[in-house]
Amino acid sequence: MANAGRAREKAALEDAIRRDRRAVLVVNTHSRRGEARFREAERLLTARGFTLDGVFPVRQAERLPEIIREAIGRGHRCIVVGGGDGTISSVVDHFANTGAVFGLLPLGTANSFARSLGVPLDLEGAVNVIAAGKIADVDLVRINNDYFANGASIGLPADVGKATTRRLKRWFGRLAYVIAGARVFFGFHPFRCRVVADGREAVFEAVEVRIVNGTHQGGVAGTALAHPDTGDVVVQAVKGSSRWVIAREWARIALHLPFPAAEHHEVAAREVLIETDPVHDIAVDGEVLTTTPASISVARNALLVFAPAAFDDRH
Repeated sequence: MANAGRAREKAALEDAIRRDRRAVLVVNTHSRRGEARFREAERLLTARGFTLDGVFPVRQAERLPEIIREAIGRGHRCIVVGGGDGTISSVVDHFANTGAVFGLLPLGTANSFARSLGVPLDLEGAVNVIAAGKIADVDLVRINNDYFANGASIGLPADVGKATTRRLKRWFGRLAYVIAGARVFFGFHPFRCRVVADGREAVFEAVEVRIVNGTHQGGVAGTALAHPDTGDVVVQAVKGSSRWVIAREWARIALHLPFPAAEHHEVAAREVLIETDPVHDIAVDGEVLTTTPASISVARNALLVFAPAAFDDRH
């Protein structure tokens, strides 16, 4: 669809949602802040004039996709979802390429997708974006035929994600990743990696590979190349043959230490193949969902989402 036609379609949808003020609220109450904030979200949406056609506090995360799928199937156009990055990843498949608009309440630990969109991390600010922001269409990424919104990782971050339990995140917040990282670090080994990006091949030893669609990863700013509306996915690998490469790199970034930067391989592309030796888990938005080899492609403008008025639509 031409840009002008797409803009008119989004404007008409935005006008209809603003006029009708009807929504469905789905909150993962098993996320770190979900249970405590569910009633507040309901109150804030009602205070902004929304009639809630469905209200779902969900303690069993595996039920989230089914609830979202049914709400979209019934024709609801505004669906507000509260949870963390893992919650988002579990439901975006059902929003992809539909007329339903995703309203984000960031209730997780890192909230990287919210940061990439510029959605405020406080609940009132996020509700204000849904009530008075704009509708943007952003890219999703397919990895082994599963959509994700923000980022995926291979190597030590995936191992840390797998070791970071929900209970640990509820108790310690972002510190949970540090605790889990200390557990798995000494058992980690670098791996052989082959990346083919739009036909260009590179082979190297790696300690970490990131597949990035947003400006933030793990709650912190990442590569400047990545944005959820460029039409490209960014692959960024930390090269090295020792686990200490990644330890030094993380310390350099987190503590602003004067270590030399690790060697990186970074490329932006529409289609990517990643192979590793040995096979590795892939963490998608913090949850281990698949393994290498990974076939990756961009789903252009696949997700309609409420974003702040200042969000940069680049298409």
